[in-house]
Amino acid sequence: MYFLFCFGIILTLKKLFLADYRIEFYALSGAVVGALVAAKVVVTLDHTRAGTRFDESRPLLVAVSYKTLVYGAVAFGVLLAEKLFHAYGPAGGLAPALAEVWAHRDRNVILAKVICVGLTFAGYHLYTGIDRRLGEGTLRRIVTTGQSKEA
Repeated sequence: MYFLFCFGIILTLKKLFLADYRIEFYALSGAVVGALVAAKVVVTLDHTRAGTRFDESRPLLVAVSYKTLVYGAVAFGVLLAEKLFHAYGPAGGLAPALAEVWAHRDRNVILAKVICVGLTFAGYHLYTGIDRRLGEGTLRRIVTTGQSKEA
């Protein structure tokens, strides 16, 4: 739900920016797909050594930064693979598909997406890291009820 909320906000902002240019854009499907991809990346990497390498042995800031970079790189790879998948058939092979995807890149859009996804991952990892160090569920209780310990 966290990723759906974050991507919903990001894509709603994109829709509002594009409205100035009278460009129609439907954000709901993009938010749902983005949230599903991000959630799958998190679930998969949380069960690997790459995803848990610095959880206990380093300060929280180092662990969050590392995980944000690794998860962002994997998410980028998944999205690139999806673009290659769609270009593969019409292009007739992997090399032409890669050339097609590379030719239609927009550095500003890619940079904006990387920043938004990175901030989303950073927020998620910061929250889960603090919650894990306080004790599972403690941060959620503090945020939702204001109580730090169960009564």
